[in-house]
Order: sequence, then C-alpha cells, then structure tokens
Amino acid sequence: MNDDDPDAEDRVAEVGVETPTLDEAERKQSPNVGKLRPSQVVTQHGPGAIVDLPELSVVIAGINHWFKAPADRVLEPRLEAYLGVSGLYRPPQWTKGRRGGVPAFVFPEYLVCPVEKCRRLALYDEFVWRSGEFRCNAPIHAGRERKPSVFPARFLIACAHGHLDDFPWRPWLHGAETCSGEMKLRDLGTSGAASDLQVECEACKKKRRLGDAFDVDAHPACSARRPWLSPQDHDPKGCDQTPRTILRGASNAYFSVVASALSIPPWSDPVHMALAPYIDMLTKVDTLEKLEQLVPLVDFGDLLERFTIDDVWKALNAKADPDEADLKLREYAAFRNPEVKVEEGAEFEVHRRAVPTDLEGHLGDVVAVSRLREVRALRAFNRIDSVPDFGERSDVTEIENRMAPIGLAEDTWRPAVDLRGEGIFLHLDGLELTAWERRPKVLTRSADLEQQFRESWKFATAAPFPGMRFVLLHTLAHGLIRQMSFDCGYSSSALRERIYCGRDQSEMCGILIYTATSDSDGSLGGLVDLARPERLGPIIHETLHDARYCASDPLCASGEAGAHAQVNGAACHACLLIAETSCEVGNRMLDRAVLADTVSARGISFFG
Repeated sequence: MNDDDPDAEDRVAEVGVETPTLDEAERKQSPNVGKLRPSQVVTQHGPGAIVDLPELSVVIAGINHWFKAPADRVLEPRLEAYLGVSGLYRPPQWTKGRRGGVPAFVFPEYLVCPVEKCRRLALYDEFVWRSGEFRCNAPIHAGRERKPSVFPARFLIACAHGHLDDFPWRPWLHGAETCSGEMKLRDLGTSGAASDLQVECEACKKKRRLGDAFDVDAHPACSARRPWLSPQDHDPKGCDQTPRTILRGASNAYFSVVASALSIPPWSDPVHMALAPYIDMLTKVDTLEKLEQLVPLVDFGDLLERFTIDDVWKALNAKADPDEADLKLREYAAFRNPEVKVEEGAEFEVHRRAVPTDLEGHLGDVVAVSRLREVRALRAFNRIDSVPDFGERSDVTEIENRMAPIGLAEDTWRPAVDLRGEGIFLHLDGLELTAWERRPKVLTRSADLEQQFRESWKFATAAPFPGMRFVLLHTLAHGLIRQMSFDCGYSSSALRERIYCGRDQSEMCGILIYTATSDSDGSLGGLVDLARPERLGPIIHETLHDARYCASDPLCASGEAGAHAQVNGAACHACLLIAETSCEVGNRMLDRAVLADTVSARGISFFG
C-alpha cells in the first residue's frame, strides 16, 4: 500500500496530548502518545471518547481543537446537505514540525501510583511528566533513580446526555467537609472488585470503600462537564440527569452516532473525486469565466490534464438537494435502475442479475454492485444507552436531544472517512410484501414487538415503530450476512447491511449486503460472484432453513433470550445477532419467525 494514499488503511491518525506539565520545548509541539486508524476516529474513538493508550488514558478532543487541511476534504454533497454542514474532512494527520494529528486531553485527570507502600491518588498535574508518561514524585520514592509510572483511575461518572467527569473522590470520601489532605487508593483484596478498593485521606484519616459507588443514587447531580470541548467546559444548559459511575473502559462509555451515504451518479463520477482537495477554494466561483481566470493562478495538479474545464464547471454545479430528508431514497432509485449509464472509473457500478427461479414470487430484483463508495461521518455521540435512529431526521427530535456535541456550535464541519467495496442489492416484491403485512398473525406479532419498542424507548415517545416490513428486511439481512460469510471470502464482521424500508408498496423494500474498507480488502469480488442465481438461490434457502431452529430454543423461539433488552422476537447470539459494527440499529428489531416457522410461531413467515 502507498503511504501517501489518503485512502490506505495503514494511514494512521496520531494522537497528541497537551498538559500543563509540559516544558517549553514540549509545548511547541504536543507529544504524540498513540495512533488510531481514521475509521476508528469516526466510529468508536471520536471526540468525547476515552482511549486507553500504552502509557496513559486520554479523551479525544472536540473538533474545535482539530486542524483541518484542504487535502483532507471528503466530497459527498448529499451527506453534507443531509447533515447541514459546510464540509467533511478526514481526521488530521501529524507531520513532524507541523501542526496536525488528533488532539486529546488527559482523562481521567486522577492518577494512581501502583507502588503498594505509596498508592497516591492525585490529579495528573501533581505528578511529573517524563519521557511520554506520568511518574510519581512522592517523597517515598526519593531514593529511586527511575520514578514509578502511574496509571489512570478506573472510575468515572457519566450521564445519558453524554456529560463526563472524574469520579468525585474528595466529596465521596469527605462528604460536605472540606479537606485537602493527600489521598490514597488501597486495594484490600485479590478479586479486583470495587468493594475491595478503599480511598483514604492521610490528613483526617477518613476511609471509605467503593462497593456502593455503582448504586443508582450514589451521586446527587450531574456536573454537566464536557472535558472533550475544553478541560473546564460545562454545558451552559446544565443537566437534569442523574450521573452513574462507569469503568474507564466500559462499553457504554461511548456510542458514536454516524451518518453514512453511498456515492451515486452524478457524484460518483471521477471528476468529483478529483475535485475534492480544491473544493474549498472554488466555493465562490459562480461563473465559468471566473473559473477560467483562476486556472493560471492556482496549482490544480493534474486535474485539468484528466478533465476539461467544462467537466470541472459541470461538477461544481452539481448541487445536492438542501432539503435532503432521507439519504436512502436516491440510492434505492439508483439500485432499481442499474441500466443507467455511468462514466468509466466511476465509484458506482451496478449490474442486474437474474432472480433465482424458485424465488420469483418473493424477490423483485437482484443487483450486483461491483463497485461502491461509502462516506461515513461522525454526527454526535451519547453514553450509557445507545440510541438507534429508526426514522428520518424529523422523527427523532427527542433522540437528538440526548446526543452530545463533538464540537462547538460554530464548528460547522464533521470528521469523515470514505471507504470502497462491493455488494449485493436485493429487492423484495412490494405487492407481496404488503399482502404479508396485512395477515392477522403478522399484525399480532407486530403489536407485540411495538409494545417492546415503546417500553424500551420510553424517552423517545415520538419515534415511530419501524414496522414488520423493517423487521423482515433486517432479519433477512442478518441471516444472509451469517450465511454469505461462509462463501464470499469475507468474515461476517467485514460485511455490513443497509436497509431500504418504506411503509407501502410504492416505497422502499430492499437490502444491501456490502463490504467497504479503506484498502483493497473491500474489492475482492467475492460478494458480487454470489449474485449469480445458481449461487444466490441456495444461499437464501439455507438461510431460511437455518432460521427454523436455534441452539437456544425454546427460549429463543419464545422471545425470552434477551428479547426485551434488545427489542427482538426470536433472535439471539446463536442464530441472528452479528457484530454491532455490521448492523445499522444495534442488533434490534429481529425475529426469525418472519423467515420461517419456528418451534413457537407458525404462519408468520414471508417465505412460507
């Protein structure tokens, strides 16, 4: 792979940290303390996420601290219009002697000395920074040539609105009393449990164990702190949530909210890809004459060698709909019309395939996607409870209120990555699907799932239940991902779903199973080959056959295997659940009964 290629997977975003303890030489260029892949920065390690690095723990800084370069521009007008942002940019790269890299702040700010006789618990600026790590300079270590390295405290507090703060060690130990004595964090057991940890004060000799730190009412009020925007930043609106104690590496400490779009004609044409690095300087060019006047003054590289000035002008004027409410509508139309001619070298190449003969009553179209480009942008994030977006933007106002910002209000751009790959698009027969939705048993099943949905998302009373059409499409996608992974050459975690779902026969009813990465692994051809009818037919039939039984039956079939926690019918890890990075809605809204008769439900299957 070419290290200069911005799309190469080995392109890493170096993480730099700033602390008050840096000397003057280090302040001129913040030290690099770790590396992340660009795709990680846009997903699980974006602004507001806590990252455990080899020597310390940091919180990724908000985009108000990032440096964006024109060369890192990711051009996807439809996604920009949908998000209402001024642009999308790849995570900044660090170059020696220049500004760049992904900034971060030390967090948690409380560190602990691991030496048993010391166990000092203090803020990081009370320790010393040496050779890329914090070290304990307590008097007990005076005779040691190399001071011991300290480690970050295990506990934090966070709320459902995304606010984050250090565990309140002093208030926890002293209550309303004021004491500035040195604290120690003792480990009195061997299990590593919170009840074995005890915080002590050297001055007033108070002691308290952490066994009840995880109680629901352990902390009185949320501080509304947002340390990723600035170490001293607090939400000006305050917060009415009750904070919870979480572990530093807990899985519920960060849930990214990502929006993605596929590049479709005309934005998938090669000229749009080549134009991306120069788009910022061309935003005010509103006539062909102005563009011609600018050409001699700006270095456009080989842009005008590959394309005519008329091609560039036409691309500049290809505007996306500013009121784009649903990114998938146009994508769905592009998949349903694969005969539309696209330019050579375009990032969207599709071909219609024959439907397997014995599935013609259920499948409407099969489309092989030989080449696609997906752009993923980080929109926001939340903590404690993940919030799947089942609807359009206008349907999720209450959900959006729980999202934490990744930057300040004036930061009108978003971090993004562009990925390339291949896939298979399947369209179900709309008339057959509508008739199935009206069956009495299907309506009864729908009512049961909707009740689970309402109970699980009580805070989002206006969020619409996606309906049994979505459950069918989603369940079929999961079953096919699990089955196709045996034949396509990709692991199941490398495959993803994209659900195209409407509410009647005139709207969307299709699924895209695809893979997309930033290197060549996304274009091996294994998925496209499965679109041939002689291969696709057996795969679908095997998927339907496997849906009949599960190793966890009868608990799974009866909906008792974690159904209420996941808002599912007959679904569990043994039969339908896949990697959460592969699923659009966090492994929710799944039910094997829509694919085949199970031991607990009959007459619901669409393919029955």
